Amino acid sequence: MRSSLPFFRLFPPPKFMLMPHAGLDISDDGISAISYSGFGGTRHVSSYGRTDIPAGLLTGGDIKDESEFISRLRDFGKKNSLKDVKVSVPEEKAYLFQTDVPSTDQKTIEQNIEFKLEENVPLSGADAVFYFDLLPNAATGGSLRASVSVVPRTYIEHYMSLLESAGLRPISFETAPKALARAVIPSGSDKTRLLIHVMSKKTGMYLVSGNVIHFTLTSSWGSAALQDRSNTATALDFGREIDRVRAYWLSRGTGKDVEELLLISKDAEKLEPLFNSMAGGALTVRIADVWCNATNLEKYIPPISRAESLEYAVAAGLAFDTPRSA
Repeated sequence: MRSSLPFFRLFPPPKFMLMPHAGLDISDDGISAISYSGFGGTRHVSSYGRTDIPAGLLTGGDIKDESEFISRLRDFGKKNSLKDVKVSVPEEKAYLFQTDVPSTDQKTIEQNIEFKLEENVPLSGADAVFYFDLLPNAATGGSLRASVSVVPRTYIEHYMSLLESAGLRPISFETAPKALARAVIPSGSDKTRLLIHVMSKKTGMYLVSGNVIHFTLTSSWGSAALQDRSNTATALDFGREIDRVRAYWLSRGTGKDVEELLLISKDAEKLEPLFNSMAGGALTVRIADVWCNATNLEKYIPPISRAESLEYAVAAGLAFDTPRSA
């Protein structure tokens, strides 16, 4: 990362890694926060909270009324005793691309990616902050390749000022798809999965293989449209989008198809039969487990129901004590 901003910090100093913090997800649907106590597979949920926000106040990261946004965020922070937070960046504000890199040396890769930024995104190195994940060999045919997430520097700087005005201290930022994958993809998995994140007014589709985000797509269909069984055109169009993502993955020459579709939505149980129908038996469809990396459910039951936990999935990924490639 070629930036002094606290964005996607991969190797923070030990004290930073142990700093108490909450994962804070700010989306079009609402604001969610969660924090853990303990580490590794022994984490317990120490606090959590969620609130809706007025429709239209936030759309894809664009804020209609900043004073109202700050006020609501300040009230939420006070109610949930928030201070240090790791914050989500909406997928719409980030660019994602892949590029070959010359070595595994961190600094060399950063310099190589910065040199290539303008070839792949409409931002110069001075105007961007970025983070990369090295792709697993199974997904690249043995070549050394990185998946790069890029966000405009001006967006992060402005977002920081709004958070600070609300009395919060952002210690890092991360795209929502990456945080989501960290929560719901089992650590170390080499499966290729399609994450379907269904929100009220939109749905994110994120292709993940080897714990790395390879492709993202956001559609304008939300939970209400998808649950409307009379709207067969929407279901057919969405099914085509799934086929399009699978075709993209097969075109990469990995020799592997998408193996599993994970649903993340407060309406997941209602939507599961629809997605099973769309998949036509070609994909296993499952409702995601938000706690699969956080804790051992045989030893500890979080104080959040399974259905409710899916609304905390992004915040849960942000709340992890130590980041990992995901």
